Formats: sequence, C-alpha cells, structure tokens
Amino acid sequence: MSNARRWARLPVAIAALALAACSSDAGSGDGTETAHLGNRITIRSSSSPTLASLWLESVAPVDCTEPGSLPASSGHYLAATIVLQTTEQYTPDSGWWMSAADFTTEDSGGKVTGHGIVTSCLPENRYLPDDFYLSDSGYYGVVLIDSASVHGTVTYKPHNLPNDVAGWHWDY
Repeated sequence: MSNARRWARLPVAIAALALAACSSDAGSGDGTETAHLGNRITIRSSSSPTLASLWLESVAPVDCTEPGSLPASSGHYLAATIVLQTTEQYTPDSGWWMSAADFTTEDSGGKVTGHGIVTSCLPENRYLPDDFYLSDSGYYGVVLIDSASVHGTVTYKPHNLPNDVAGWHWDY
C-alpha cells in the first residue's frame, strides 16, 4: 500500500474515533443521558411538548444552617443547584414535576452513594419547589442529597414521565 493511501485513511480513522467518543457520551448503562454542569437539558417525553428546560448549575457540599438539623446519615449533604424554566405548554396536569426523590449520587464504579431528601437542613427559601409549577415560569433552588461522597455522578430520573425518558446524569 502506498504512503498516499495510508495517509488518506488517517482522517477516516480519526473521524471514526471521534464518532465513537461522541456516542459513548450519549448515555450510561442505565440508559440515562450524559449532561454537563451549566448546560441546558429539555424535559419532555416523546408524546408530549417540551415541558421545561433545566440547568444543573452546581453540586457542592453544604453545611446545615437550620436549628435542630440532623447530620447527614450517609456522610455529606450536597446541594444540587438547579435553574428550571417551564414552557407555555407546561400545565400542572401535564403530570411532571421534580422531586428530591428523583435524584441519586453514584461513585465512579456506579454504586449508589446517596439519595435526594427533604429535610429542614437549609432555610425553606433555598430549596427548589417540590410541587407542581406554573406555565412559562422560572424557578431556582437546591435539591438536597444525602451522599457518602462529595465527588461522583448525580443522576436525575423523573418518576412521573413515561418510560421513554430514562433521565440524565452529570459528573461533579
């Protein structure tokens, strides 16, 4: 084979490697899609209009500030800070809203290390509403996660969307 033909194959090999890297970014073994901190994801099922856009802004350890707060049972409280914007098509009877119970953390081996919880660790106004939302409205707040690790992956699997929505995961 000539050197010219060998060099001509190099761009094809690079493109194939890039495509493989992109496709591995599409999801994990549990079917959730990879998302990146600060980037928008779209909340919808295949049979619904877009209900909302969501940005996971950050995931960071947090100290409880409310009197009578209990220590984290798994070791750490993590605040997953979320920006949520519902669309005009969203209505409370759409059946979707976010719940702390929809969030988990995992270590690098995929072992679940924590769960989203509702507790009085932080002032009430810091939490993302765990309820139905208004259409065409914005929300900002944290979901509290009781986790054994301060680094890993946070996963959001909506409990109230059809099975065609597996969820999303972010490395933090």
